[in-house]
Amino acid sequence: MSRDAVKTLIDRWMNDPGFRQELRADPEGAVRRTGAELDAEEWAALRSIDWSTSDEELTARANKLACCI
Repeated sequence: MSRDAVKTLIDRWMNDPGFRQELRADPEGAVRRTGAELDAEEWAALRSIDWSTSDEELTARANKLACCI
């Protein structure tokens, strides 16, 4: 189930500029507000992201991740 949640979050990142802003401001809160259920590993990955990285770099990383799930 959480892999579907991750795919949904990636899709929102790619297509929703407002969601990207929310993630930058409050990553955990933004994800919790979506209702997504992540496992401990996914939460750890979210917490390890440098949200000051450019949209282009984060989008490239999201694309790579989306291909692997």
